[in-house]
Amino acid sequence: MKDAQKFKEGIGFGFLYGLLFLVIILVPGIELLTLFVLPIPFVLYASRYGYRSTLFLGGVILVLSVFLSLFLFIGTLPLTLLAVSTGTLLGHAIYQKRHPYETWALGSVGVTFGLVIIFVMIQVFSQVDLIEQYQLVVDESVKTTQSMAESTGIQLSKDDMELIEKQMNQIITLLPSVLVLAAIVIAFVTQWTSYKVISWRGNKRLAFPPFRTFQLPKSLIWIFFIAILLAWFPLEETGSLATGVLNTTNLIGNLLSLQGFSFILFYCHQKRLSNAYPILIIISSVIFLPIGLYMTKILGIIDIGFGLRGKMEQTK
Repeated sequence: MKDAQKFKEGIGFGFLYGLLFLVIILVPGIELLTLFVLPIPFVLYASRYGYRSTLFLGGVILVLSVFLSLFLFIGTLPLTLLAVSTGTLLGHAIYQKRHPYETWALGSVGVTFGLVIIFVMIQVFSQVDLIEQYQLVVDESVKTTQSMAESTGIQLSKDDMELIEKQMNQIITLLPSVLVLAAIVIAFVTQWTSYKVISWRGNKRLAFPPFRTFQLPKSLIWIFFIAILLAWFPLEETGSLATGVLNTTNLIGNLLSLQGFSFILFYCHQKRLSNAYPILIIISSVIFLPIGLYMTKILGIIDIGFGLRGKMEQTK
């Protein structure tokens, strides 16, 4: 009886996934919703039956996606891989009743895997080197910038142009951390939406805890400091070690800024200050980039390293 129910729901969620995919193909202008909506059927199914059943369901849908990629829409297979990997990890974490932030981390891993697969498949099937194409765009932008500067009477030196080109090319170097940060955002939105759907269906009451309780592990600080120490050495700019160090410091630095924002909310809550104070502080930090994020990053490091929250709770 249980297997029959599982099979029946599997067909239902598979049909729901196909319906969502069809809507996304047929309705223009909602392509961005693909990344957030498509994993939800797999999240719902995995939250009830775990990862094994969900992987079986995903495998069946992936086989169908191969045929659809050949005859209908080439993006069917990579988008389905993204939906299966994200939905399975998020849903299984919910099935195991893990903490929402731990669930978020697992979901981010799933999205990262899916995004990498999409990037690789675009490279392979379209026969287009995206990095090379971006380099061409950078070269053209540099020439346009130089022409505009000269037309307004501003003389840019060769060193100035090389600096502009280097900064624009740094996006290529930071591509891994950009993908991970995008995955973190996508996983959060998908998880939040899935929580709402699961709660609406009445199976479980799920929700993120207040953001002021957000806490990163202390091990991240050590990894961050080791990466900073390595950055002091004369590393080859295009080498894999230099790329890894740059992406590590960038990614963990952004996470530490989140920790800083979380501490601001925690502090205002402990002091019973108006909600307007943390909102204004956070908005100001985002507006005055990069100084604002640098300060919140330092605050996040101090919070984790010195256990500010625990000391505040003890003296309350």
